[in-house]
Amino acid sequence: MNYSSTYFHLLKKFFLILVIASLLFLASGPFGKAESTKEMLYIGGLDVTFAVDPVTKKVTEIPIKGPNRDMTWTKDGRTLYINSEGRTKVAVVDTRENKVIDTLTFSTKDYVARIYGLAIDPTGEKLYATLMRSKVEKTELKALEPVIQVMDVKTKEVVKEIKVPWGTHTLQFFKDGKKLLVWAKDIYVYDIEKDELKLHTPVMNADPKDGIGNYLYFWVRGEDNHDVALATNYKFYPETGEVTEGVILFDLETGEYKEVEFNEMIGVFSGAMTKDRKTAYLGMNFIAKANLETGKYEKVVPNVPGTSYGFNLSGDGKTLYVSGAGPDISFYDAETLELKETIELSTDTMDVRVIQIQQ
Repeated sequence: MNYSSTYFHLLKKFFLILVIASLLFLASGPFGKAESTKEMLYIGGLDVTFAVDPVTKKVTEIPIKGPNRDMTWTKDGRTLYINSEGRTKVAVVDTRENKVIDTLTFSTKDYVARIYGLAIDPTGEKLYATLMRSKVEKTELKALEPVIQVMDVKTKEVVKEIKVPWGTHTLQFFKDGKKLLVWAKDIYVYDIEKDELKLHTPVMNADPKDGIGNYLYFWVRGEDNHDVALATNYKFYPETGEVTEGVILFDLETGEYKEVEFNEMIGVFSGAMTKDRKTAYLGMNFIAKANLETGKYEKVVPNVPGTSYGFNLSGDGKTLYVSGAGPDISFYDAETLELKETIELSTDTMDVRVIQIQQ
């Protein structure tokens, strides 16, 4: 037997195993630990944003001036941008510490800019904002044309300006970061590489026979809806006088646009859907479980705390989070629509967003 050959073969095997083990160790994250995420809820209030741990139910108050409204966050969930101070400022929050670390503004010495839409790009470097601007000329207040401005968050300098139609509001990035979904009276898409804004789908200016749509700007889901933008939509048919309620679904990966009209009207402000895209949960004075394939409400129950604006789902799809309007956050079982718990908060609220934060 050739012992030296066998020994050399075993040594090769040992080093191969060592290399594979090292690669697995490095791939698993810092110190060989797999990177985990923590789900947190962020709820805008007056002079405060609430950070709520849905597991422990601990509530942390983050002081931020004025009504705290729209939110956008980085891909890792670690930095949150909140529209605040009467839509004139953006509070930047470290979500691991739940503290304000910076404040941004688009106003200049020449005009006051009010923010009606926010989206941070996937790199976390550029903040896009829909602006309505005004300036004082002698004794008159003059409105300037609406734009999207792009800010480099490091330098706080505006590096680009994009003209948009009146009524432009919510902004959402496509998953690849190359395009921006622009919600105006109709649906537009801005191609970042081509610097080109194009009409995608008429909604309010649709053909009357297809129904004239009117969706609710303030509670559009996206990052917390499996990368499908979801807005509640009401349609009017002039020929028959019929009015329907439903949802707009816009796939932020493929660009596919879809409308679902429901079989009855209960009044809905917002909603969120399951990962398989078969079911949506929506509400206002009632909470409904809707079948997105048939357009039917499968179950409708009273919203126990009363009128709410914000309806959102946990990452695992098992819990429905309800807030907005009243000073509270409620937890419903998504399967049974049974109210599990309501936590009182210190101010009335606007919405509830669900963020997965990398630890």
